This record gives sequence, structure tokens and C-alpha cells, in this order.
Amino acid sequence: MIPAIIDAVLIFALSIPIVMQYRIYPMEGTPYWLFGVLFLTLLVHVIISYSPGVLGLWKKHLERIKNIVLVGTLCIVLGGSSLTAIADRARVAPVWGVHDIILQQEAAMRYVLVGKNPYQETYFGTPVESFNYDEPGDTGAVNPALYHFVMPPWYLVFSFAFYYTVRPVVGFFDGRMALVFTMIMLLVAVWIWFRDKRLARVAVILTALSPSVVPYFLEGRSDIFALSWAMVSFVFLEKKKYMWSVVCMVLSLLSKQTMWFMAPFYIAYLWRSTAKHRQLFWNAAGIGVLVGGVITLPFMLPNPQAFFDSIVFYLSGNAPHSYPVSGYGLGMVLYNAGIINNIHAYYPFVLWQVVICIPLFIVLVRWLWHKPTQSKLLMVYAVFLMVYWYLSRYFNNSHLGFLSMLFVLAGLKHTDEEAAPK
Repeated sequence: MIPAIIDAVLIFALSIPIVMQYRIYPMEGTPYWLFGVLFLTLLVHVIISYSPGVLGLWKKHLERIKNIVLVGTLCIVLGGSSLTAIADRARVAPVWGVHDIILQQEAAMRYVLVGKNPYQETYFGTPVESFNYDEPGDTGAVNPALYHFVMPPWYLVFSFAFYYTVRPVVGFFDGRMALVFTMIMLLVAVWIWFRDKRLARVAVILTALSPSVVPYFLEGRSDIFALSWAMVSFVFLEKKKYMWSVVCMVLSLLSKQTMWFMAPFYIAYLWRSTAKHRQLFWNAAGIGVLVGGVITLPFMLPNPQAFFDSIVFYLSGNAPHSYPVSGYGLGMVLYNAGIINNIHAYYPFVLWQVVICIPLFIVLVRWLWHKPTQSKLLMVYAVFLMVYWYLSRYFNNSHLGFLSMLFVLAGLKHTDEEAAPK
């Protein structure tokens, strides 16, 4: 059982750094009355969580009150900072306060609107070229993202829903509008996924307000987008709605390459779950292939080489203009040791990955296969992904933030499963 005070203390501790670092009101300066509302809400939440008796007859409504406080605080802290960041960029400059993936996404959408394939175009002459890109020892380096659109198609396609609905209302479009929506979707899915709503509150707080997540979310990194579809898939999977689960998982796989490593573990889990109804597996798989084909083929068929250069070979170092060795993993260890002399050159990281990741994969699949649970499914994916990422060309800061979300959700879900009636 999670003590009532835990989520109150967590939301207090994690909210304060955000509102101190980021503006949470889309005007010139956050009004002090809004700080007062937030501080009072956090204080009352701590008091009633520590001593519910102060509520008197309202004590029986404690859980409902805590849920209202959670939603309200998230709206002020995360919602306020997100909408402010979007409004500030619209007022200041296209390249202000965003990661280059947002600039590239928006440029790719403009290519689609004029009938061009974003996977075979370059991004010179777009706002991507104005993005401040530096490399170790070379402040004048050319951003390799100018040669490729790295994101899989669903990440691109989904954002048109906001381009056509929100843009006419507010007068501008920002790629982070889709991220805000999928963050809400993710938190709702997390809430439904947990049986114990005290655990659910902790999971929502740590997912939404973690200092290893918020900065990258606000600048537009795509991890939340991909994870949201995976978590909706997990909710459907738990409810044995296999077709819907597979469709959402396919959308996750078509959102970010990160999620591709979920696929074999997910398939193993689904195969075990449908052991007595094998036709369900094949029906769901067929729907998944159909959805994936409908979204992918229009971008891939016109120029398969450009498509795979952008979403596969660019990241692995096999394209003429590849993603550089960077981050905090083996690649930078080898670079600092002088084994890699040029961060843009090809290096066979695949050898390290084959030697270490294949045995690891076998161990993890066998562990999952024995008494599979959803927490275990998420955990084996997170463990494999971290090892694979460390052995890759790049292992960046936002990747560690993404892994932190996976470990938080897997660990808390395990507690939820252990407490559930057998």
C-alpha cells in the first residue's frame, strides 16, 4: 500500500523546479497570483494527505480531492509551461526554444503539402538550417539532419490533425501541439493501466514531472509521442483487446526507431497470451500489417533508397551524411580513446551489439516467456534498449530520460501486479 503522503510530497518536490525554471503563463512574466494558487494547492495537498482528519466529513472524498489536485497541478505546471513555450516561439522566432526535430518535422509537412516526399528532400533553405548545431571542436559543422528526415511516417502524418484543426484557430502551428496531446494520452493510459490508483498517481507524477523528462519534452523531443501509443497498446493488451493493441503498437513502431526493439518482446508476449485462441493472434497481426502498410508505403515506394537512408542508415552510420558519434555511450569512449578519429565515419558498432545483445535478448525472452506479465514486458524492453543504445553510435541525454520513464512504469506496475488478487 502506498502511503497517501507520497504522491503529495512528490508532486510538490517535482513541480517547484519546473515553475522556477520555466514560465508557466503565456504572457510577459508569470503572474504572482498564479504562483500563489499553485503554492496553496500544493500545501493543502500535503496537509490533507498527512492528516486526512482535517477534512472532517470530507475525509471520505480524500481520493477524489487528491485526483483533482493532481490534474490541476499538472495543468498549471506542465500544461502552462508547454503552452507558454509554444506561444513564446510563435511570438519570437521559428527556431526559438525547440529541438531541430520539430523544425524538421514542420519542414517535412510543408514538403508533403506541396506534393514532395520528405524522405528524399534535403532541408537546406528551411528553418532547420538556422538551428544552432555544434560538434566537438567544430562550431561551423553542417547539421547532418539537413540531408535526411529521420522520423518514421506516423510521427509526421499524425501532426496534420493539429495543422488543420488548431492552426486556423490560433493562427500558427507548432509541432509540439501533437506532443502535448500525446502526453495527455500517455498520462490517461498510465492511469487506466494501474489498478491501484495510489500507484497510478505516483506513476503519473513521475512520468509527467520528472526532471529527466520535462526539459526534453518542452523542447520537442519525440519520446513521449512514441511511448504514448505503446502505453495505449498495453492498456488494450491488458483488456485482451488484441486487435486494438496491435494497431496502437504498430503506430508506436511507426513513431520512432526506439520502439522497434519492443516488437520482438511484444510479439512473444502476444503469442503466449493467445495460446488458446491462435486465430486472434493472426487476425491481429494481419490488421497490424495492413495499418503499417497503409501509413508507410506512400512514403517508401516512390524512393525506397531515400526512405531507408533516412530512417535506418542515417542512424547506423551507413549513409553518406550520417548521425555523428555522440552522447555518453561506447561511441564516445572509443572516440576519447582515439580508436574513432572522425565522429562522422562508419564504425562497426554492430559487432559489439551482436556479441552482447544477442545473448542478452535470448535471456530476456526466456525470462519473459516464463510467467509473462506486462511489467516484465516493459522491463525486458527497457533493459535491452539501454544496453543496445550504450553500444550504438549515440546515447544521448533524452534517451536516458526515456529509459527512466520505462523503469519507473515497469517497477510500479510490478508492484501493482503483485498486489492484485490472484
